[in-house]
Amino acid sequence: MGLMYKFLASAVWVLNMLIVVRCFLSFIPHNPYGSLIRYVYEITEPVLAVCRKFLPESLRYPMDFTPMVALLLIQVVYSAILTVLNILF
Repeated sequence: MGLMYKFLASAVWVLNMLIVVRCFLSFIPHNPYGSLIRYVYEITEPVLAVCRKFLPESLRYPMDFTPMVALLLIQVVYSAILTVLNILF
């Protein structure tokens, strides 16, 4: 049981850090085809794409709030999963 919580917490932490790294990458020039950069984009894009779909365009330009919404959404889903796991086990 404890291993499942640790794995879930680690996965959420890694996803959050990758989103933060992607935000920092937007401020510096980089090669988007580099292997590490592509990895960051491929992992974070599905989460950010879902958030972009539901955000109005006014919250995406000139400053994109999608990463902040994604981080918040990840925490909400993580809390819901923990609640379900606590009820079941």
